[in-house]
Amino acid sequence: MRFLVLGAGALGGYYGGLLQKGGADVTFLLRPNTARKLASNGLRMQLEDGLYAAPININTVHDLSESFDVIILTCKSYDLHDALEAISPAVGSKSAILPILNGVNHIELLADRFGEEKILGGVTQFLVNQDEDGTIRPTFHGSGGQKTLFGEVTGGSSKRCDAILKAMRINMPDAVISEDIMEELWMKVSGAGPSFAVAALLQNRAGRVAETEMGRSVVSAIYEESALVCSAEGYPPADGVKTILVENLWGQKGSDYGPSLLADIENKRKTEGQHVIGDLVRRGKKHNLRTPLLEAALCKIELYENGLPNA
Repeated sequence: MRFLVLGAGALGGYYGGLLQKGGADVTFLLRPNTARKLASNGLRMQLEDGLYAAPININTVHDLSESFDVIILTCKSYDLHDALEAISPAVGSKSAILPILNGVNHIELLADRFGEEKILGGVTQFLVNQDEDGTIRPTFHGSGGQKTLFGEVTGGSSKRCDAILKAMRINMPDAVISEDIMEELWMKVSGAGPSFAVAALLQNRAGRVAETEMGRSVVSAIYEESALVCSAEGYPPADGVKTILVENLWGQKGSDYGPSLLADIENKRKTEGQHVIGDLVRRGKKHNLRTPLLEAALCKIELYENGLPNA
């Protein structure tokens, strides 16, 4: 089984690196500048048992001319349209495309472009960061592990998922096949969506939000709007999601918690707000739901991104 991984950032480097470390045939599809850098320096990943450093197989968009069995997408949602063009030459009649992205609207975009039968869904339940020198650092959560769920978007099991899992399990023992991956994707949206909206609207770390008089009620109201949208789409949040969001993530004084969208704002980068918060807003309108706080969060993101250089 031959794997093509788009990009070698935090997540792409994590999945491609660990698959390669386990003996899989992995090629990274990179931009020319990144390709030159990694051709010289190789991939570096700090694991619990030490540093994994190794050369990697590299291809660029201009050189890509052969198909792969599995294509893993870990790009930011706003780069998805460019990613579809980049991987197109690698998509053969039997290729499987495994996106591990925030939100859910990418599934429909991929299915429309390549056919639903080629699309898998993927969800991570951990964080991976990348240092300025390129070193990839997974965040370890003890017994919580580094869980990856993936599966057929049409549901059920398949031989190709079994083969992917076998390759992953060598160095990713927490990887799991889901027979209802769309449920898992919406489960993540039910928590990540409102968390992104809180970060967009309040633009502060959780500890400071928890110190305010109205912080908890604002977080709770944003969650309720998001839950209405998810429920209208047929995926009501599971019991306990609200408590995790309001009490555990955003309700702890002194907490440094903030989702990736907040880190993007803090570092003056483009965000995935349009693709997560915006998707919730648009789906809410489709169901004639009132989502004023989600809309305010989306407006805040638009104002922020309109002010970025080269906006």
